[in-house]
Amino acid sequence: MQETRNSSVQQEISGVEAYKGVVEVLLRDAGMSVRVVYQRLVEIGYVGSYSSVCRFVTKLRGPAIPEGFCRIEVAPGAEAQVDFGYVGMLFDPVKQVSRSGWVFVMTLSHSRHMFVKIVFDQSSWTWLRLHQEAFESFGGVPGKIVLDNLKAAVVKASVHDPLIQRSYRDLAAHYGFVVNPNRPRTPRHKGKVERSVRYIKQNFMPDRVFRDIADANEQLQRWNNEIAGHRVHGTTGWKPLEQFESAERSALIPLPSARWEPCIWKEAKLQSDCYLNVEKSFYSAPLRLIDQQLTIQVTTCAVRIYHDLDLVATHERAQSPRSRVFNLDHFPPHKVALLKATPQWCLKEAAKVGPATLEWMQRYLSDPITEKVRSGFAALGFVEKFTSQRMESACRRALDFDEIGFGSLKRILERGLDKEPWKHFLQPLPLPSATVIQMPQPRYARDAGHYFGNHQEVL
Repeated sequence: MQETRNSSVQQEISGVEAYKGVVEVLLRDAGMSVRVVYQRLVEIGYVGSYSSVCRFVTKLRGPAIPEGFCRIEVAPGAEAQVDFGYVGMLFDPVKQVSRSGWVFVMTLSHSRHMFVKIVFDQSSWTWLRLHQEAFESFGGVPGKIVLDNLKAAVVKASVHDPLIQRSYRDLAAHYGFVVNPNRPRTPRHKGKVERSVRYIKQNFMPDRVFRDIADANEQLQRWNNEIAGHRVHGTTGWKPLEQFESAERSALIPLPSARWEPCIWKEAKLQSDCYLNVEKSFYSAPLRLIDQQLTIQVTTCAVRIYHDLDLVATHERAQSPRSRVFNLDHFPPHKVALLKATPQWCLKEAAKVGPATLEWMQRYLSDPITEKVRSGFAALGFVEKFTSQRMESACRRALDFDEIGFGSLKRILERGLDKEPWKHFLQPLPLPSATVIQMPQPRYARDAGHYFGNHQEVL
């Protein structure tokens, strides 16, 4: 009898003990739940029971210090909890690189039905957009949103006076829900969504292969509707999707008739170049507001700039990062003129003065080595200073003398040479008549034979 009991204990222990190394890796590195650990062990040959694995894991982890909590259940439609959770690297088909993926989860506190989506960032834009998608997926809005103190929603975390982001306040006002941030560093106060995130990471993510983030989201939605939504929840005892359809959907706040236009609010100081840096692009504001703190409203298609309560500038949203969107009226007038200086503009303005001015400008700007647009622009300023007629005459004189230079044109106008006749200077001067002068013969002149006669005899 004693021998049989010892044999039974030995068999119970060795059933999981043989997989101890595998269990430790799955718990420590993969962060799997005991249920998933059991499933993995079965896949590699384990034939014992789930309860044996539970007892082994409990012994492996050691005794835990008990702590008491008060579980709170809420009425249908009264509350939802939201959170992000890291789910690893996923391929971004837009940027053609692998990036960190984050799963956004909104869990309805009564039914435990979830809205889930994987994204690449936790920015304010993403945060607001995901709330809209969640509400539209549920077909209504919960009365209260419980959340962590992430920066996209909470400017300043506080137990009694949290400061909510202005854009998130606008979203809440439009949809009619109340924002309820957690006490700082107390994630268990939103334990329902914390458990949902952990459930996704332990039961959906392991051993799955995703082509890219779109494929991951497609699989996640199918899993949420077909598996997670139809499981029997361990706490409530019902299936989340069935309870949502039967009791909670009708209790949600109806969606407003108009879809909210996402917007975020920022503050920035206007720099000396009359630009504000907003969402990685640059937008101009009036010169008089340099060094002033301005308020910026950013929507999907527009950027509005306010000083105190006055709207001082409106721009279309930049289409790509590092772009500059501006209004020329915002800059110093004498600087704005230079912004117009292009070869095409200079030629167009020169043509308005006359054909000689246009020809001079064409030849002046044709230098293949030196950039002369700025000087060409400055040359057109002579029209205002000396009149179009004198400019045309000066350019004709410069062309005739082939002096195509800024300095030459300036001297002609300043010295009034354009008013003087100059055509005769271009005619060739007559040569003086030729005069033949007889030079006296040198006194000791000798002919060539005197020098070469003897040489000829030798030859």
